[in-house]
Amino acid sequence: MRKKTLTSLAALALMGFAGCTNSSSPQETTTLDVYATASLSDAFNEIATLFREAHPTIRVALNLAGSATLSQQIKEGAPADIVALGDPQKIDELAESKNIEASSITQFARNSLTIIVERGNPKGISTASDLAKNNIITVLCDVVQPCGANADVVLKKMNVVLSPASRESNVNGVVQKVASGEADAGIAYITDALSHRDTLDSVALPTEVNVVNSYPIAIVSNISSRERKAAQEFIEFITGAGSAVLTRLGFMAP
Repeated sequence: MRKKTLTSLAALALMGFAGCTNSSSPQETTTLDVYATASLSDAFNEIATLFREAHPTIRVALNLAGSATLSQQIKEGAPADIVALGDPQKIDELAESKNIEASSITQFARNSLTIIVERGNPKGISTASDLAKNNIITVLCDVVQPCGANADVVLKKMNVVLSPASRESNVNGVVQKVASGEADAGIAYITDALSHRDTLDSVALPTEVNVVNSYPIAIVSNISSRERKAAQEFIEFITGAGSAVLTRLGFMAP
């Protein structure tokens, strides 16, 4: 099992005086490595801060990337303690391969897609069919990521055929290209549009064709008992006090 604990400098200094003091042993700080899909970036950064305030002996280290990327990293033995993905199928695969504890899988949020455009919508995009126009630069997520696979499902349902200018490795890449003006439009999550409302506008997709994806979180197998306890406390926080953050940022309840 991996040991990932830190001790404060003050506590180290006290150890030098162990022979002349009756002080109790210093509390160790557990580092909890949380691998979370990119669309959870804002939510998990905020939740990690709140969690640390409630659990001062646990430090949360976030690794944010696309769901498919994180899943592969864990299969290759990355030092994760918790994984939160936007792809239930990837979680099931990790459970089948014994990379995560199947009994710990918890659904904690849902999300859906929207078209994102530059602030003010200068190209006048009003529907998904506009994304295929020659004068519109459209970017999508890589098809191996849920944001890309789900976008393709929506476009197919709407009979829209397009060749995106790029396929980004995660949804943050789509957001950045549209917000910077490198692209005119993209398909991202509703939560992305809400969290970047100062630089982006959104164009709603019809409810009947939209895809709603779930977010499962789980504990990685073969971690220490200390890390497992911290991981369980983090999951309980996500489904408890942290759910208010998720709701405020636009996520739907599981």
